[in-house]
Amino acid sequence: MIQPNINSILNVMNSKNYRIYNTPEIDWNINIVGIRNKALRHEKFDDTLVVFHNFIGNWYVNYYPITTDPSTHYLKNPINSKGTAILVEGQYLGTHCIDKHQGKYDAICQRLGNVKVYRDNNRNGNLDVDPTKIETGMFGINIHKGPLNGDWNSDNTQFSAGCQVFADARHFQEFMIKCKNARNAFGNKFTYTLLNERDFG
Repeated sequence: MIQPNINSILNVMNSKNYRIYNTPEIDWNINIVGIRNKALRHEKFDDTLVVFHNFIGNWYVNYYPITTDPSTHYLKNPINSKGTAILVEGQYLGTHCIDKHQGKYDAICQRLGNVKVYRDNNRNGNLDVDPTKIETGMFGINIHKGPLNGDWNSDNTQFSAGCQVFADARHFQEFMIKCKNARNAFGNKFTYTLLNERDFG
């Protein structure tokens, strides 16, 4: 699990000309940033979700172990005929909102705009990020909960078909409290940014 400090994250986002939500006078203008492990391993929750916001000049930052990669099961058994979705790194402005994941519980769901995914269709159980196989559209790349007692080293066997999934459902509940505070302050629209560990040098 990668935990760069807030200044490093801000520097990387500024270098890519990504939007940073920063309204110190109004609380809960949150930034949701995933950081993919440079090793690109799908079998563990070895990626990071960083949630941060500035209030009265102080940055409040939380790090959570997640996976940004699809699980072994779905790499071998794609639910889409074109192949398993792997989210392309980038910033997706205003693409997500609080809605029901699979109609079951509140999560951060891709309902408001397109994202880009690689399509991995060779079913060999490995992650293949081929830039010639990128598709843009509405794919339901949500941010949702995973196992109850997970951590960065937990097995990611059957939790993600392309979604960004928390290693621990309790962390997810904490995250959703922040998102609901943000919705109350700024409306039900969220940006998701996916970086890579390599961005930090």
